[in-house]
Amino acid sequence: MNEKDLKNLVESLIFSADEPLAKNDINKILSQYGIFDLDKVLNELIDDYKDRGVVLYSSDNKFYFKTSDGLQDFLTIQTKKTKNLSNAAMETLAIISYHQPVTRAEIEKIRGKPVFRGTLDSLLEIKWIKPAGRRETPGRPVTWVTDVEFLKHFGLKSIKDLPKVDELESIIL
Repeated sequence: MNEKDLKNLVESLIFSADEPLAKNDINKILSQYGIFDLDKVLNELIDDYKDRGVVLYSSDNKFYFKTSDGLQDFLTIQTKKTKNLSNAAMETLAIISYHQPVTRAEIEKIRGKPVFRGTLDSLLEIKWIKPAGRRETPGRPVTWVTDVEFLKHFGLKSIKDLPKVDELESIIL
């Protein structure tokens, strides 16, 4: 397979995927075609799409196409109903994003209030959080982390791009 065909195949894989495609998954699919430099191919594709209406974007080493930020104001098509999150859900999301992986009990300790199942369900439904295994402590509680949809929604490449707590405090004051 030549470089152009490889690049077209990677582009097609990302375009046709139902959700952001992990770099490791692309590597697995392409492993049958021999040795290649996936980083080079992905960087070329990112460069090819940088000044177009659709851009190749990555969050947490997962790749997907999205509308260029410069055109979002011109697009008024809404395909999903917007749903406001409760204050409890916003607080819970903030705690998960800054303290992940975190258990429900830890969230409750930080919030000083109980976390109801519906709060976690609403965040799970919009795919902003996901379970990340269980703690090796009595009761083996589920730990929670943010999901790639959280990163996509807030335009973050990784969770490390969240503003620091001291930066937030300076904005609020």
